[in-house]
Amino acid sequence: MIRKPRLLILNGSFCEQPIIEKAKEMGYYVITTGNMPHLIGHRFADEYIPADYSDKEAVLQLVKDHAIEHVVSCANDFGVITAAYVAEKMGWKGHDTYEHAILLHHKDEFKNYCREKNIPSPQSEVFAEKQAAIDYARVAQFPVIVKANDLTGGKGILKAENYDEACAAIENAFTRSRDKRILIEPYLTGTQHTIVTFISNKKVIASASCNCYSMVNPYLIQAETFPADDIDRVGPELISIIEGIVSDLDLCDGIFALQYILCDGKPYIIEMMRRCFGNQFLSLVAMASGFPWDEAYIRAAVGESCEGLKTEKPTAVYCGHYGVMTNRNGTVRGYAIPPEIEKHVFKKIEMIPPGGTLRDHLNERVAYLYYTYDDRDEMNREVKTYLDRIRVDVTD
Repeated sequence: MIRKPRLLILNGSFCEQPIIEKAKEMGYYVITTGNMPHLIGHRFADEYIPADYSDKEAVLQLVKDHAIEHVVSCANDFGVITAAYVAEKMGWKGHDTYEHAILLHHKDEFKNYCREKNIPSPQSEVFAEKQAAIDYARVAQFPVIVKANDLTGGKGILKAENYDEACAAIENAFTRSRDKRILIEPYLTGTQHTIVTFISNKKVIASASCNCYSMVNPYLIQAETFPADDIDRVGPELISIIEGIVSDLDLCDGIFALQYILCDGKPYIIEMMRRCFGNQFLSLVAMASGFPWDEAYIRAAVGESCEGLKTEKPTAVYCGHYGVMTNRNGTVRGYAIPPEIEKHVFKKIEMIPPGGTLRDHLNERVAYLYYTYDDRDEMNREVKTYLDRIRVDVTD
């Protein structure tokens, strides 16, 4: 019997499920980890071994104890940092250095890098002490956005229109940040977008883009539509920025994504990621671009070349995802999708079944919907109305 190489995927939520399934299809013995054993992705792995994937030393010990040969990050910045640390300690290819993983995924270091390299981005002030941040808020020009340094998914982020709101936002960010560092930066008025690229030999070999919509929680992306508005005009500038960073830092092959605000026609970088995304985002990226993102993500992480991967014809040029959310907590009795929306939905993932409890309506989704349209303008127009038209029945 041929022994399968042992591959560790950090975490096992539904977000990582496609990566887990693809890795098994590619012939790996897949082990997942994380401190939430009930997550659905673990069921698709060959083995689950509990550990906090944000604890880099614990994961390194797990790798050594179980003869693991490769590591793949999950859809979380802590996973990227842990994977880089473990790979560096084990001498594995396929991951950036630990130092660069920190630089890119800690907001303070990345924003400082953007400033040094003249990359268009809101200029941030970084604080490690609460009083210093409060003193700055006394003289700040409002509105501002306050962010925890090391979190993702909109956690620890608040907009402030005045000094009192800034103090509350500062308290929130310091409370939630693990490394107890926060950023305060100008609030840009514009539209939010994402460009995701795949890097091979320091060059972009595949890309896709989307508009990002936040309906219930202004700091959490609830819906996307592919492709992004104005991408034909701003895309070359963004790809040039990405390839410049990759070359400057000598980064490895893999995903490189930017989230940006389009303000007065110019893109300003607000976040970056070198990992798979949540919400099975790469499945949509593959549909929109024709590139095999899951396979490429795994190949890059294990140090294999992605040059031979073939890009097929996109299967859904206009597509997207919507997280079914509501404006209150309570017991979920169900949700109703109008027929005129239902006809565009090709996939549903229910997160809170009837009878389940919605405890954090600002972050939890009742379900995820994936849709395609034949007309781009219709899709962008319709998705903006989903919150009002998809009814969620919630009782106390």
